[in-house]
Amino acid sequence: MKKKEEIRQLDKLWKKAKKHFQNFLKSKDQEELHQFRVRVKKLKAMLTLYAAAHNNQKLLHYFKPVKKVFAKAGDIRNAYINLKLNDEYQLNNKDFKQQQQHLLTNIISRFKKRSNKHLQVIKKAHFTLQNNIDHVKSRTILNFYQEKLAAVESFFDQPTMDNELHNTRKKIKLLLYNRNLAVHAISRKLIINFDYLDNLQNAIGDWHDHNLTLQVFSNLKKPEVKAMDNLQKSNANLERIIMEQGADFRSKVGVAEQESENK
Repeated sequence: MKKKEEIRQLDKLWKKAKKHFQNFLKSKDQEELHQFRVRVKKLKAMLTLYAAAHNNQKLLHYFKPVKKVFAKAGDIRNAYINLKLNDEYQLNNKDFKQQQQHLLTNIISRFKKRSNKHLQVIKKAHFTLQNNIDHVKSRTILNFYQEKLAAVESFFDQPTMDNELHNTRKKIKLLLYNRNLAVHAISRKLIINFDYLDNLQNAIGDWHDHNLTLQVFSNLKKPEVKAMDNLQKSNANLERIIMEQGADFRSKVGVAEQESENK
């Protein structure tokens, strides 16, 4: 990619992130907050790919202030998810529901009060990154994809249901989020089943959300046994799905060097 293309892609995502951020401040719509966080994740994924080039190694450092805003938005999202799962699994704990609702209201209030500062942080980081992005070679992008796929495959050779599974999901999402950016660099070298990767990371994401909520539920003074049991059963099913999907990863993801196939 040429340098101006890197900047164009950055600006495109940044514009969407700011739009969703501002829409959430106006409406308190959780979907707008979710989309803001998705765009920040995509920005980080893009910068992680760009930072694979030696001349771009400081990009993630410039992005750190935005990650702090992202974390604050995550606190809001967590309280919302807890309330959603509370209803889905019929926790029937009024104290917990009131606590999470109170927490959600307070966090949103604090977030909105600091919204101007958050926007300044976002704009400053955008400007800094625009002026520090350099060109990324196709070979660098190809190497990036090969390394991440090898790391995911290595994990599923001996999978564990712990934080490493969550970290593996992050690697998969790097590949998914950068798909359009990387298409020209990898299309003649690699064949990748992106639909398979997306289904796999979705299952891992559901598993992670369930685990976070299980931790919250288990800390209650009077946990609702039926709700806990339903959540644990659902999580066990997700673990089974993940293991089945992750087995024989190399074959399912369809990774192959096309040149070697034609020999």
